[in-house]
Amino acid sequence: AYLSEPFYCEGQNPTQARKLRFFSGPLYPEPTLLEIFYDLFFAANYNVFSDTQQVTNGSKFRAHVGYFCLLWQTWFLVTMFDVRYLSDSISARMTRAIQLGVLIGFTVVAPSFDLINQHANTFRTMSLLLMVSRVTLVVEYCGTLWHVRKYSKAHRPMLYQISIHLASSIFYLGFSFSFYDGMRGSSYMTWYFLPSAEALAVVLLAYWKPVLSVDKTHIMKRMTLLTVMIMGDNIAEIAKTIVTIVKSPESWDRITISVLTASVVTVYFILLTYFDWLRESFYLPPLRLQFWIVLHLPFHLALVFFTHGLTQFLLWSKIIVQFQRLNATTASRVYLGNVTGPIGPLVQRSINETVQSFFDDYPPVWPNLRQQIDELLRQISDVPESFWRHIMETDRMFREDFTDMPQEFQDSGATLNEIYDQVFLIMTNSLFGAFGVDLPADIGSSKPEDVDLQTHVFFEAWDIYRLTFVCGYLSCSCTIILMALLAIAARSAPYKAWQLLRLFIVLLLAVGIGLVSLLWFDLVRSGDFLQSFWILPTITLVWTVVMILTHVNGEGIKRNIQRLRNKGWLSSGQ
Repeated sequence: AYLSEPFYCEGQNPTQARKLRFFSGPLYPEPTLLEIFYDLFFAANYNVFSDTQQVTNGSKFRAHVGYFCLLWQTWFLVTMFDVRYLSDSISARMTRAIQLGVLIGFTVVAPSFDLINQHANTFRTMSLLLMVSRVTLVVEYCGTLWHVRKYSKAHRPMLYQISIHLASSIFYLGFSFSFYDGMRGSSYMTWYFLPSAEALAVVLLAYWKPVLSVDKTHIMKRMTLLTVMIMGDNIAEIAKTIVTIVKSPESWDRITISVLTASVVTVYFILLTYFDWLRESFYLPPLRLQFWIVLHLPFHLALVFFTHGLTQFLLWSKIIVQFQRLNATTASRVYLGNVTGPIGPLVQRSINETVQSFFDDYPPVWPNLRQQIDELLRQISDVPESFWRHIMETDRMFREDFTDMPQEFQDSGATLNEIYDQVFLIMTNSLFGAFGVDLPADIGSSKPEDVDLQTHVFFEAWDIYRLTFVCGYLSCSCTIILMALLAIAARSAPYKAWQLLRLFIVLLLAVGIGLVSLLWFDLVRSGDFLQSFWILPTITLVWTVVMILTHVNGEGIKRNIQRLRNKGWLSSGQ
């Protein structure tokens, strides 16, 4: 296997150094095909989880965080072996096949990974998958130890490394027996603490023992490659969202084009800023390298939530457009013209045409909703004709307060309002379902009189949007802050005044965009902001400013000002 340069003992000549490897092939300064393929599995794996489980409440949020951390830490521990010792051999291909099988196992348990309705077999399978991954690492490190058995300086560090993974695998095996049907509680939290401690121990061991060092490996290239894959996966998600929101060529309105452009530009600027701040510093001193590596777990976590939020903002922008169109339609006046016959059937037919036209564009996910609409429209026939004549004479709006009407019409007005409110809720909930918003399953079995259920579903959908807004803005703030910390860790030159000022401005922007999420506590202002179309462009503007600041050279500005002064175009006081 490929062994990193720190494995070469003092006084060793190149011939002796080559004996430390399984094969005499070249060292790998770049990620190999096996490593890239493994990284692709990682990106696809979390994509499956985010598709099957939306962040709709606190428990789903914790499940997303926990699942990603388990997946990332498993990937990281395998990567730490790969960058130091992996070669293209039969044994390496076999062990990589096992590790890929572990990632496939993660995909299998993803749909039923629920922290509230805990499924014993799912949790047990997860523990066994973690055990298999660690046992495979133990076998790989034992193979490496065997090939360096003649070099005593390598024995103890390798045994430490093996002991870490062996102890973890034993614990995961024992922990798998603690799950049972009907279990409740937070024992699953052990998954989060143990892999974190294991990964931290591996990083510290790599810093403490030069034999296990990753200083001159391509670990940074693996980390940046995974970042690119996460961003690329988000572009694929944006493309899928476009297919969802654009039902016909007429769907390309100015708002859709604007928010789509904003989302793509934001992703592009994130990628450029990440690599511009890295400045091709793919080899760092040991301490700063460990810090840079450790920061990538929270950075990738924030980046995943942020990029997922971008696609959700794109989706919700279209929902808001259609919601406002629907709201305007149901609040319109009743234009009856010079009607001579019965008015009730005419109104009934007009409403039905509006509803069916809407359902043609956004068919209800639950067929029972059409039956509910039909039942509600039939109730319009119970409204007396005299009420419709009064409506035609006063030119009233639908869905308004009828308490100022004559006493004999107030009950009919209240009935009509209930019908319209219920039709509006059903159509809106159908809109949410058509765009893939995760709504309660029992809405499909509801009845026309289940007003409370329809109302509950309506407000729950808006709560999901509010939660998406908070997660998106907070994760955007964390992404900028963590990228700034990564840039500090990767910077080798001392900071100058302008660079410190630029860093301070960037951090202020990050804090500012995070503070916007405080609108969560103000229902009125948050509702107004969420129904505007500035959710996504606001984030894009922040990243645009960050991108501009990245390429503004303070020294260059200073030189240009001095040049203008020398030419007499500026006075010395300017």
